Amino acid sequence: MTTSSKPHFLLVSKGLLVPFALVVFMTLLYVAGVPWVVVALDEFWEGVDRLAAHPRLMSFLTALSWAVAALFVYRFYRLYLWDKRVFSALEAVVAPSSSRQHLAWRSLTHLATAEGLPKNERDWLSAVLEDLHERGVHQPTTSPVC
Repeated sequence: MTTSSKPHFLLVSKGLLVPFALVVFMTLLYVAGVPWVVVALDEFWEGVDRLAAHPRLMSFLTALSWAVAALFVYRFYRLYLWDKRVFSALEAVVAPSSSRQHLAWRSLTHLATAEGLPKNERDWLSAVLEDLHERGVHQPTTSPVC
């Protein structure tokens, strides 16, 4: 079983493609002048304007939106670090040094079971580990000397 090592485009995932497509679709309908879309979006923006009369509610919504944005940035950064660690460990697995190979295998097995990762990333790394075993790149049995 071989897996692609190419990173997936961010909008291809199910979680981001649908909202993006809905926004684009509704914008195109608004520009085209579809009556029910124009009325609905105009009412929506009038409601947003009415929220400006309630400063406490606006400050709460602003703080909430900043917290949600910070959470997404944090999750994205954690996935970015995970990706860098996996890439460097995969390079070290094929290194000539047995101590680097041992540390790389330990890192890969740890990263394959890390908390908070999407299931597809965990499955991908497990498949890569299986492919490495099938190709004959085996985990060193001796402990590295530090």
